[in-house]
Amino acid sequence: MRTLALALLLTLPAVAAQADPVQEARSATSACLAAVIDGAPVEDIDGDDVIIRRGKDPVSCTVRVNAGEPVVVQDAVQAAIKRRPELFTPAKTRWQAGDWAFRETFCNIPGRRSLAVFVSTNKPGLQPVLTATVFEVAKRDERCDRDMGPQTVAAAGAPEPAATPPKSDIVELKPPPPKPKKKGWRDRIPDFGLGKED
Repeated sequence: MRTLALALLLTLPAVAAQADPVQEARSATSACLAAVIDGAPVEDIDGDDVIIRRGKDPVSCTVRVNAGEPVVVQDAVQAAIKRRPELFTPAKTRWQAGDWAFRETFCNIPGRRSLAVFVSTNKPGLQPVLTATVFEVAKRDERCDRDMGPQTVAAAGAPEPAATPPKSDIVELKPPPPKPKKKGWRDRIPDFGLGKED
Protein backbone atom coordinates (compact mmCIF):
# COMPACT_ATOMS: atom_id res chain seq x y z
CA MET A 1 0.00 0.00 0.00
CA ARG A 2 2.85 2.40 0.80
CA THR A 3 4.45 1.66 -2.55
CA LEU A 4 1.20 2.57 -4.28
CA ALA A 5 0.94 5.77 -2.24
CA LEU A 6 4.54 6.75 -3.04
CA ALA A 7 4.00 6.04 -6.73
CA LEU A 8 0.90 8.23 -6.62
CA LEU A 9 2.85 11.04 -4.96
CA LEU A 10 5.65 10.86 -7.52
CA THR A 11 3.20 11.07 -10.41
CA LEU A 12 1.02 13.79 -8.84
CA PRO A 13 3.10 16.76 -10.10
CA ALA A 14 3.28 15.33 -13.65
CA VAL A 15 -0.43 14.55 -13.71
CA ALA A 16 -1.31 17.94 -12.23
CA ALA A 17 0.55 19.72 -15.03
CA GLN A 18 -1.89 18.41 -17.63
CA ALA A 19 -4.87 17.38 -15.48
CA ASP A 20 -8.21 19.04 -15.08
CA PRO A 21 -9.52 20.09 -11.65
CA VAL A 22 -11.52 16.88 -11.26
CA GLN A 23 -8.47 14.65 -11.72
CA GLU A 24 -6.37 16.91 -9.52
CA ALA A 25 -9.02 16.81 -6.77
CA ARG A 26 -9.18 13.00 -6.91
CA SER A 27 -5.38 12.66 -6.84
CA ALA A 28 -4.94 15.20 -4.06
CA THR A 29 -7.62 13.52 -1.93
CA SER A 30 -5.93 10.13 -2.45
CA ALA A 31 -2.60 11.69 -1.47
CA CYS A 32 -4.09 13.23 1.69
CA LEU A 33 -5.69 9.92 2.67
CA ALA A 34 -2.35 8.17 2.18
CA ALA A 35 -0.56 10.86 4.19
CA VAL A 36 -2.81 10.62 7.26
CA ILE A 37 -3.55 6.89 7.16
CA ASP A 38 -0.33 5.40 5.76
CA GLY A 39 2.16 8.10 6.76
CA ALA A 40 3.03 8.91 3.12
CA PRO A 41 5.38 11.90 2.75
CA VAL A 42 2.97 14.56 1.49
CA GLU A 43 3.86 18.20 2.01
CA ASP A 44 2.01 21.45 1.32
CA ILE A 45 1.34 21.84 -2.42
CA ASP A 46 0.13 24.92 -4.29
CA GLY A 47 -1.32 23.85 -7.63
CA ASP A 48 -3.24 25.92 -10.14
CA ASP A 49 -6.61 24.48 -9.18
CA VAL A 50 -5.87 22.42 -6.05
CA ILE A 51 -4.03 23.23 -2.83
CA ILE A 52 -2.92 20.72 -0.18
CA ARG A 53 -2.21 21.81 3.39
CA ARG A 54 -0.80 19.53 6.07
CA GLY A 55 -1.56 19.83 9.78
CA LYS A 56 0.92 18.46 12.26
CA ASP A 57 -0.73 18.50 15.68
CA PRO A 58 -2.85 16.47 15.30
CA VAL A 59 -2.01 15.02 11.90
CA SER A 60 -4.39 16.18 9.18
CA CYS A 61 -4.44 16.95 5.48
CA THR A 62 -6.77 19.39 3.72
CA VAL A 63 -7.54 19.59 0.01
CA ARG A 64 -8.92 22.87 -1.35
CA VAL A 65 -10.25 22.83 -4.91
CA ASN A 66 -10.65 26.21 -6.63
CA ALA A 67 -11.98 25.22 -10.07
CA GLY A 68 -14.39 22.83 -11.71
CA GLU A 69 -18.07 21.98 -11.48
CA PRO A 70 -18.88 21.45 -7.77
CA VAL A 71 -20.98 18.28 -8.19
CA VAL A 72 -18.42 16.65 -10.51
CA VAL A 73 -15.51 17.53 -8.21
CA GLN A 74 -17.48 16.20 -5.22
CA ASP A 75 -18.11 12.88 -7.01
CA ALA A 76 -14.38 12.54 -7.77
CA VAL A 77 -13.41 13.26 -4.15
CA GLN A 78 -15.99 10.80 -2.81
CA ALA A 79 -14.74 8.15 -5.24
CA ALA A 80 -11.21 8.58 -3.82
CA ILE A 81 -12.55 8.32 -0.26
CA LYS A 82 -14.65 5.21 -0.94
CA ARG A 83 -11.77 3.49 -2.74
CA ARG A 84 -9.81 3.14 0.52
CA PRO A 85 -9.77 -0.23 2.35
CA GLU A 86 -10.91 1.51 5.57
CA LEU A 87 -14.44 1.43 4.09
CA PHE A 88 -15.42 5.06 4.66
CA THR A 89 -19.18 5.67 4.72
CA PRO A 90 -21.24 8.79 5.46
CA ALA A 91 -21.74 9.46 9.17
CA LYS A 92 -25.22 8.71 10.51
CA THR A 93 -25.50 12.29 11.81
CA ARG A 94 -25.96 14.83 9.03
CA TRP A 95 -24.79 18.43 8.85
CA GLN A 96 -26.91 21.32 7.68
CA ALA A 97 -25.26 22.84 4.63
CA GLY A 98 -25.70 26.46 5.73
CA ASP A 99 -24.10 28.72 3.11
CA TRP A 100 -22.62 25.67 1.35
CA ALA A 101 -24.40 23.31 -1.04
CA PHE A 102 -23.28 20.13 0.77
CA ARG A 103 -21.49 19.13 3.96
CA GLU A 104 -20.84 15.58 5.06
CA THR A 105 -18.50 13.57 7.23
CA PHE A 106 -17.23 10.18 6.12
CA CYS A 107 -16.08 7.81 8.90
CA ASN A 108 -14.15 4.57 8.61
CA ILE A 109 -15.67 1.37 9.98
CA PRO A 110 -15.23 1.00 13.75
CA GLY A 111 -11.87 -0.46 14.64
CA ARG A 112 -8.58 0.44 16.25
CA ARG A 113 -8.28 3.77 14.45
CA SER A 114 -10.79 6.62 14.23
CA LEU A 115 -10.44 8.24 10.83
CA ALA A 116 -12.74 10.75 9.19
CA VAL A 117 -13.00 13.01 6.15
CA PHE A 118 -15.10 16.19 6.30
CA VAL A 119 -16.23 17.38 2.85
CA SER A 120 -17.80 20.78 2.08
CA THR A 121 -18.98 21.53 -1.45
CA ASN A 122 -19.87 25.06 -2.42
CA LYS A 123 -22.66 26.36 -4.61
CA PRO A 124 -21.83 26.93 -8.31
CA GLY A 125 -19.81 30.09 -8.89
CA LEU A 126 -18.54 30.38 -5.29
CA GLN A 127 -15.04 29.76 -3.95
CA PRO A 128 -13.61 27.42 -2.86
CA VAL A 129 -15.41 24.84 -4.97
CA LEU A 130 -14.71 22.11 -2.39
CA THR A 131 -12.67 21.45 0.71
CA ALA A 132 -11.95 18.01 2.18
CA THR A 133 -10.07 17.46 5.44
CA VAL A 134 -8.71 14.04 6.35
CA PHE A 135 -7.88 13.54 10.03
CA GLU A 136 -7.52 11.01 12.81
CA VAL A 137 -8.86 11.45 16.33
CA ALA A 138 -8.10 9.53 19.51
CA LYS A 139 -11.70 8.49 20.17
CA ARG A 140 -14.42 7.73 17.64
CA ASP A 141 -17.17 10.35 17.58
CA GLU A 142 -20.58 8.86 18.36
CA ARG A 143 -22.10 10.92 15.53
CA CYS A 144 -20.41 8.53 13.11
CA ASP A 145 -22.67 5.66 14.25
CA ARG A 146 -25.78 7.35 15.65
CA ASP A 147 -28.22 9.86 14.21
CA MET A 148 -28.17 12.78 16.62
CA GLY A 149 -30.33 15.05 14.47
CA PRO A 150 -29.22 17.76 12.05
CA GLN A 151 -26.06 19.45 13.23
CA THR A 152 -25.37 23.12 12.62
CA VAL A 153 -22.07 24.87 12.24
CA ALA A 154 -21.38 27.92 14.39
CA ALA A 155 -21.55 31.03 12.20
CA ALA A 156 -18.27 32.53 13.39
CA GLY A 157 -16.20 29.36 13.52
CA ALA A 158 -14.93 26.60 11.32
CA PRO A 159 -17.09 23.54 10.64
CA GLU A 160 -17.24 21.01 13.45
CA PRO A 161 -17.88 17.67 11.76
CA ALA A 162 -18.76 14.33 13.30
CA ALA A 163 -15.25 13.54 14.69
CA THR A 164 -14.05 17.10 14.98
CA PRO A 165 -11.05 17.95 12.82
CA PRO A 166 -8.13 19.84 14.23
CA LYS A 167 -8.63 23.58 14.64
CA SER A 168 -5.92 25.92 13.45
CA ASP A 169 -7.23 28.91 15.39
CA ILE A 170 -4.97 30.12 18.16
CA VAL A 171 -6.82 30.57 21.41
CA GLU A 172 -5.36 32.97 23.93
CA LEU A 173 -5.68 31.59 27.43
CA LYS A 174 -5.89 33.98 30.36
CA PRO A 175 -3.89 33.05 33.45
CA PRO A 176 -5.98 31.97 36.42
CA PRO A 177 -6.60 34.59 39.12
CA PRO A 178 -4.06 34.52 41.95
CA LYS A 179 -5.01 32.29 44.84
CA PRO A 180 -5.38 33.97 48.24
CA LYS A 181 -2.29 33.59 50.33
CA LYS A 182 -2.69 31.01 53.06
CA LYS A 183 -1.97 32.14 56.57
CA GLY A 184 1.03 30.61 58.25
CA TRP A 185 1.27 29.51 61.87
CA ARG A 186 2.62 32.95 62.94
CA ASP A 187 -0.48 34.66 61.55
CA ARG A 188 -2.67 32.55 63.82
CA ILE A 189 -1.04 33.71 67.09
CA PRO A 190 -2.88 36.67 68.65
CA ASP A 191 -0.80 39.88 68.70
CA PHE A 192 -2.08 41.29 72.03
CA GLY A 193 -0.69 44.64 70.91
CA LEU A 194 2.92 43.61 71.44
CA GLY A 195 3.93 44.12 67.84
CA LYS A 196 2.60 47.69 67.63
CA GLU A 197 4.97 50.61 67.68
CA ASP A 198 4.06 53.74 69.70
